[in-house]
Amino acid sequence: MNNELRLFMIRHAGIVILIGSLAGLVYNFVISGDIPGSIGSWHLAHLQGVMTGMLILAVSSCVGHLILDPKKLHLLAYCFVVTGYCYSVGPVWGAVFRVRGLKPVAPLSNILMFASNSIASISVVIGIALMIYGSIKRHSSSTNPIQK
Repeated sequence: MNNELRLFMIRHAGIVILIGSLAGLVYNFVISGDIPGSIGSWHLAHLQGVMTGMLILAVSSCVGHLILDPKKLHLLAYCFVVTGYCYSVGPVWGAVFRVRGLKPVAPLSNILMFASNSIASISVVIGIALMIYGSIKRHSSSTNPIQK
């Protein structure tokens, strides 16, 4: 099961990195002045997509070392994948519609950006908490070489 979950995370990490890389292409055109847009917004969209994809890849390499029941392990994977999509698609949305999503106020495009940021923030905290919990369980179930 861990291999299937790892491959699930790797596949979605690739998609998230691709979204970030495509945002990087747009970022290039904005910097050069070929298309109008906010340089800062497209920079954020590019970096958040690529870096969140790398986060998912890093977590996928840890999945086999955690002690979590299957439901918690799946929840961890889905939390990071949801975070990846929200943190890659959301900033692109914000750059396209020139909204920041810092508060849930009109226009609708800003509310959607705010929702994307909020969902990502909550899901990444849950995923990290599960990762810490699973590593603590692993540590407590094995012999501690520091105590020897």
